[in-house]
Amino acid sequence: MISFERNRAVAERVAGLVGGEVIWYSDHAFSDAFSQESGYDAIIAIMSCGIAVRKIAPHLSSKWTDPAVVVVDCALRHAIAVTGGHHGANEIATRLEVLGADPVITNASEVVK
Repeated sequence: MISFERNRAVAERVAGLVGGEVIWYSDHAFSDAFSQESGYDAIIAIMSCGIAVRKIAPHLSSKWTDPAVVVVDCALRHAIAVTGGHHGANEIATRLEVLGADPVITNASEVVK
């Protein structure tokens, strides 16, 4: 999970539910999380979607190997499955409903049922 320190309370609530460590935002947080050495299969970014998208864009290479990315706003209102919906992001976004977040899932196969 990557979060600004000012969103500590939200980060702690999310970490308490889904587990994992909180990495405080820095210029290299996303590149570190996308590195092979990190071993992360999912990243929860507690920040605006625009920041997260700009930071992950240079690291995206394959929908089959990239970690799932879920963006959660600092008010814990929305959990947006940005990448890797079928590889964990949709499930994480849905799990965050218990904390009050509305899951935002846009995969065609999930939306049209």
